[in-house]
Amino acid sequence: MHLRLGTLAAAILSTSATPHHQEEGSIIGRELAASACSTYDTLHETTSGITLLWSNAADGDTEWLNKANYNYGYLPGIHKFNKVIMAVNDVGTVSCDATYMNANVYLEMRSGATLDVTANLDVGDAFFLKTNAALTQSSSSILTVGKNLYLAAMYSIADTAKLSVGLDLYMASNAKLTIVGDGASITASTVTPTNSQVHGLISYVLGPSGAGVINLGGGELTIGSTTAKINIDASGYTGGANSIPLINQCSTIAGSFNPANIVINGLAAGLSGSVVSKSDGVYLELTGGGGGPPSPTTSSPTANPTTASPTPSPTSSPIQSPVVTTTTQATTTTAQTTTAQTTTSATTTTTTPATTTTTAQTTTPATTTTTAQTTTTAQTTTPATTTTTAQTTTAQTTTPATSTTTTTTTTVDPPPPSDSTTTIALTETGFDAITSSGTCPPADITSIVIDGTNYVAGPGTITLYECSLINASYDLMNIRLINFPEGLWFELSYKADTIDLIIKSLANYKEYWVHVRTTYTTDEYPEQEHTDHFPDFNWDTIPTWTRFRKNANIIPDNNKKAWNYNSGPWKDEEIESIAKNNFLSWYGLNTPEHVIETWERIKSKDPRHKTMYYWNAESFWGTSGIGIEQSYLSVGTVGTGGRKLYNHSNPDMRAWWLAHGLEMSQQASSDGVFTDNTISRECDNQVCNLETTDKSIMIRSLAEGAPDDVLDIGNYLRQMIDGGNRFRMAYADGTYFENTHFSPGNQNDLEGILVSMQLAREASWKKKVVMWTGSRRNCGCGFNNPAFKFCRYVGDKDCTPQYCEGFVQTDGVEPTALLEKDFEIALAEFLMIVEKWSYGNFNISPDASCEPWRWDWSHMDLFNKPLGQPLGPPLKSGHTFSRHFEHLSVKLSLKKTDYEESAHGVGGDVTFLPSL
Repeated sequence: MHLRLGTLAAAILSTSATPHHQEEGSIIGRELAASACSTYDTLHETTSGITLLWSNAADGDTEWLNKANYNYGYLPGIHKFNKVIMAVNDVGTVSCDATYMNANVYLEMRSGATLDVTANLDVGDAFFLKTNAALTQSSSSILTVGKNLYLAAMYSIADTAKLSVGLDLYMASNAKLTIVGDGASITASTVTPTNSQVHGLISYVLGPSGAGVINLGGGELTIGSTTAKINIDASGYTGGANSIPLINQCSTIAGSFNPANIVINGLAAGLSGSVVSKSDGVYLELTGGGGGPPSPTTSSPTANPTTASPTPSPTSSPIQSPVVTTTTQATTTTAQTTTAQTTTSATTTTTTPATTTTTAQTTTPATTTTTAQTTTTAQTTTPATTTTTAQTTTAQTTTPATSTTTTTTTTVDPPPPSDSTTTIALTETGFDAITSSGTCPPADITSIVIDGTNYVAGPGTITLYECSLINASYDLMNIRLINFPEGLWFELSYKADTIDLIIKSLANYKEYWVHVRTTYTTDEYPEQEHTDHFPDFNWDTIPTWTRFRKNANIIPDNNKKAWNYNSGPWKDEEIESIAKNNFLSWYGLNTPEHVIETWERIKSKDPRHKTMYYWNAESFWGTSGIGIEQSYLSVGTVGTGGRKLYNHSNPDMRAWWLAHGLEMSQQASSDGVFTDNTISRECDNQVCNLETTDKSIMIRSLAEGAPDDVLDIGNYLRQMIDGGNRFRMAYADGTYFENTHFSPGNQNDLEGILVSMQLAREASWKKKVVMWTGSRRNCGCGFNNPAFKFCRYVGDKDCTPQYCEGFVQTDGVEPTALLEKDFEIALAEFLMIVEKWSYGNFNISPDASCEPWRWDWSHMDLFNKPLGQPLGPPLKSGHTFSRHFEHLSVKLSLKKTDYEESAHGVGGDVTFLPSL
């Protein structure tokens, strides 16, 4: 089915300059009679927490109120919270009021999905429109979003329609918001004034008297200086000179629209226009045309006319210099000069308003191009309004900033500060420490950016501060690394009178436990050569992979129990979730025919999803129809889960294992092979060469025998094993991680996760696929059996682990709070290691034979929060980490917890914030 767009929708989505004229019957369902709307059932009870998939199964009726359009036949939000997913190319309409909800609805529209709204719709929770989705809103409809609206797609609003957003309006760089006419309106921060952000394109098609306005309700506005754009079509405007609000009721504005990103077309003869930032918003200023002058304004223009560079609004943050800079509300301009060997300190003091551009010895209006005079001093103490402390190297001369210079450039701009930011720009070899007789970092510095654009010296220790007093409790969340080379690990060290940045190679494990530092080599393994066959990857939200299994036997209804009631064939909605919510997966249970059929179903839902054959190198998992012989199995020994071990000394077994793995990896619906249990424990404590065992050679033969376009990933890197198993990365496409918190012997309890993180970051540096398992417990469906009592002590047998209490035998009720607590810590760990081709998995079990929330976590809110690219690598101090992404900042403080709590007794405190 396809959405039928009439004149209204076409006008909204068009970039033409024609005014909007509505035609009767131009929207699907616009003329739907009230009696027809009343036929829809809005009284049906739903299940708590269930995720509903839009299925378009109602045979041409795409109405929101038609419960046949949802995979479970329920309307969302009648009595319980529901998440609704409109998948790729799904089509929906709201032409009957959908305000029946007594509970919140979370709505997500994915690529190509379309929704046409001409009646009222309540989305009580968050609303995500992802890449290439499209929503058109018109008539007098009111669309209410209870929390955040995340827009990475097309949203068009016309007529007298209203969009109300409870918290943030967030526009990603690929967002396109079109407001047609002067009757439509958008309001954000209706519940709590927060921070709305514009990084994409806003198009205004003016009506006769002006524009539909975006009202931020006293919240903050952040404008992306490089990607935010405004297009204005004034051909329908019939007024004269005027000051027309575009975005208003802002408490503060950070950033501005680049003049190169502003287009104004269709002005009547004699009129001229400009986009201007004022203290409370963004306005279109129209002058000339025989009308009266525009309303008075004290605002600074969006761009400095003589420099064509953005100038902040009166309440916005200052422009940042790409050097070591401390900035406050006064705006500064400085430059870094390098000509010889003498180090000097240049200071600039300004006491001018934030609405002017100022320098050392010049006070000028905001419309004037200014320069700075650099003064050489040994040490200068300046008032609290000091704006720059710039590091300059000269040949025994004082160099004005207006002379020929070598200026540091950045690929990531320092963040706009809320109060004061220090930017430390390293030279090629390091940095001359900031010295002070006071406290460092100073209490009035709210954030620190360390810029490695020019740094090429590699591992070493760089002193950043030398001070009488060291503030070792300075929040690591407020420190950001940008533009550093790859392959490095960063740690901040606080000493009695210095703060040092310690930089080491990701291939260097010499600081860890004796077993790690004596068996890990410092040799680097080679970088991946071929990546064309790798899974898709993007930074929109958390990149994920998944694992899944199920009792495929059909069990009679009268025999179904709490641990197997969902057994039997895979349901279509389960297959769709696997395919569309994850980039890759493995599967290998049951017969080869069943596995291939399952892959084919996954590919039919999303052909981009990468499938891999699960193939265990240690033990036989009971897969039937694959030609196993008894001589291939060891006698009298068992492996994981009591399964029979392979006899690797039998060459026929090794040849059979290799042939079957290659055959399954090259099926038309398969993208590769995942090899599990690759460790040869008989070589622990260096009693043999791990690389030369029969098992190890067999595993390598599979990896090297697979064609270049077939994925070879395995359960390879493991921190507690001699050498970390790093030798396998020379021939593998990537690695899986599990048991990342396990610290054997007398290794520090928290060191296991630290080494695991470094192993993962090293693999990403070498362009390997990283499949990270963040699961903090393994609580499968079998533990729902009440015959399993909870263990009384560590090591107790035939019982349910204590860490599964609250996660099993719950009568089917999702333990949402416990799952979210697990997920927050696991996600924070993953965000410290994630790079391109890194994927996380977080479920408490791959077992799909019972409750769906046990294995499928795609409904959880954090999965769908905007992420964006990392702004730099993670920074460590002790056992605390911080890292910043385009849309999210995270801090994790690891700590020892009770062993039975989860994850081998490793927990932590987590903070998530919008990015600095």
